[in-house]
Amino acid sequence: MRVSRGVVCAVTTCLLSGALALAQGDQSSPPLASTATVPRLIRIRGAVRDEAGQALSGAIGITFALYADRNDETAVWKETQTVQLDSSGNYSALLGASNDEGLPQEVFSAGDARWLGVRPEGQTEQPRILLLSVAYALKAADTDMLGGKPASAFMLADSQSSSVSSAQAANGAQAGSAISLRAVTSGSGIAALPLAAATTCATITSDGTATANQISRFTTPCNIENSAIFESSSGSIGVGNISPAAKLDVSGTSIIRGTLTAQAGAVFPPTAVATTTQGFNSNPLDLEAASYNTTLLRSIDYIFQWQAEPTGNDSTNTGATLNLLYGVSGDVSETGLSIAKNGILTFAPGQTFPVGGTVTSVSTGAGLTGGPITKSGTISIAAGGVTNSMLADSSIKVVAGSGLSGGGTVALGGTVTLTNASPSSGGTVTSISTGAGLTGGTITKTGTISIPALGVTNSMLADSSIRVLAGSGLSGGGTVALGGSVTLSSNISGAADGMAYFSSPTNVTSTAAPTDGQILIGSTGDAPVLGTLTAGQNIKIANNPGSITISATQSGLPFFMTGGGRTGGAQAATENVTALWGFLLPYAVTTTQITYEVITADNTANEYDIGIYNTSGKLLVGIGATKGTTFASSTGFRTLLWTQGSTGLAAGEYYLALTTNCASACAQIAAATGNVSFAVDVSAGASTGGALPSTMTVPAQVWAMGNQPTAVIH
Repeated sequence: MRVSRGVVCAVTTCLLSGALALAQGDQSSPPLASTATVPRLIRIRGAVRDEAGQALSGAIGITFALYADRNDETAVWKETQTVQLDSSGNYSALLGASNDEGLPQEVFSAGDARWLGVRPEGQTEQPRILLLSVAYALKAADTDMLGGKPASAFMLADSQSSSVSSAQAANGAQAGSAISLRAVTSGSGIAALPLAAATTCATITSDGTATANQISRFTTPCNIENSAIFESSSGSIGVGNISPAAKLDVSGTSIIRGTLTAQAGAVFPPTAVATTTQGFNSNPLDLEAASYNTTLLRSIDYIFQWQAEPTGNDSTNTGATLNLLYGVSGDVSETGLSIAKNGILTFAPGQTFPVGGTVTSVSTGAGLTGGPITKSGTISIAAGGVTNSMLADSSIKVVAGSGLSGGGTVALGGTVTLTNASPSSGGTVTSISTGAGLTGGTITKTGTISIPALGVTNSMLADSSIRVLAGSGLSGGGTVALGGSVTLSSNISGAADGMAYFSSPTNVTSTAAPTDGQILIGSTGDAPVLGTLTAGQNIKIANNPGSITISATQSGLPFFMTGGGRTGGAQAATENVTALWGFLLPYAVTTTQITYEVITADNTANEYDIGIYNTSGKLLVGIGATKGTTFASSTGFRTLLWTQGSTGLAAGEYYLALTTNCASACAQIAAATGNVSFAVDVSAGASTGGALPSTMTVPAQVWAMGNQPTAVIH
């Protein structure tokens, strides 16, 4: 049977402390205590469990080893003992028990750290444990010396009238008592040396709940428990957490009473990893000020907060801005001050930048209205306009030239008259010739001028061509000379008796006079004809020049994705394959749940998921991985909520998706037969664990007819 790592719960000592021989200067005085030999042993308590965490029992061999470092390959000491496990897998052992003298004294004589390794029989060594200070009582053999002098250099004060029993001298003073020593010197003879009271522990205990890699602390002089400090196997330290993400990871508020130097720079990472639906701000940098509020009768902390905020999430143009927020704890809001990634600053509305003073008021004089303006306003010309009195020169002078009389100076808004000075005088025309394009000349007395029989040719025209542009619903056209021809073609395509669509423009204006509900349909002739759509319950159809609008007249209108009820078909799910069906949503729907009909139950742990994707391959709503006990526990109609909650879907094209992780027969849902859509039972790749992916690559749209799941979103 494989044995898991045991957990060492407590380390206690039973060590040779040495004896402090205190003698008076008089050799006839009896010693205070005699030297006693105590075995150098360390008590180990732990537990051994199998790989499933179950406690083992009975006898088992365990090798104990001491190392100078956590990662040393060679032990400074080790031994193997057979220990007895109780019914809970617990054991107790004494390190050094295999030797009559216990642990070698030199193991601890250097004062270096020692790491304990425990390896149950047949297993690798467990993570090593640093021995606490109690273990270094092995150094107590140095009590032969005190302050660098032998014990014989010291004697008890007032030794003639006071005595200490040999037992007290050997075992140490009782807790809370004190021993006063006097040292013999060459000067005055005896000097008092105080010796602080000590607390001795028969054992160092723990309640058995110690955690691997948790640094211990003394909760009482003789008891150790977990501290708030954790050291991972990689050497990272966590304070207040057991999963440090860096060399030092502190959970909770930290106070630095001194200069904080970040040699590698300070980083305030985002609060989470961005998804296709949400970006995340950085952790904020808060600068706080305290001000006493006489209304609340207490100090209020006011916060200026800098934080980076994402822009353009789930797009190709992503970035971030650095924003300044202000408020009190738990309630900060944007100030309007923002720095873009290219360094451009955006300021709060009303921000002013005075240069050499601030304009406080603007008044309006003659001809303008709107003033005075102290903050904001509009300056404009009065409704009566600019009058002549406002002009530096409000009149003009009209001079009568050759053949005219009259004129003079006239004010703006006035009138002036010019007259032909000699209306009856003038010369006589004696000859008229005809140039290009005209016939009939030269005429000296009377005659007729006319255009030749061939008419005006293109060469006689300054511009002899026209440009014909293809308008909405047409293609072709171009520049054509007079007398030439140009062709315009309709962009409406479609088969006879089929649905027409526009190959280039997004709309077309019909030449006939359509009424509400009429649409263009194909025909066998050269021109399309008008057909009529009939609006059903809760549907409104409006036909305007160039567009037709189909809309719902009530919120939350259900939509049957197959366009009809079940006709006896069935649609089964295939293991770990996402199947898609395309459907057109003719009007906007706010959906909260989906209803489908189960015709083959699956009351097992198989998981199913139904969802709706847009044409970009993004999952908009889904029921999430749902066990067969909920999805298809029995036949009949079932309704499940979208995990995304209430979601609005605009009119357009969508994919209905179905997946499952079942490896055997799955539940079947009802299907309508013979329905047409742009994707019929098309595979979009494998899913994972019966749950639809958040994004996928949608297949090419191909109109076809086939079985489709009958479902209602509402």
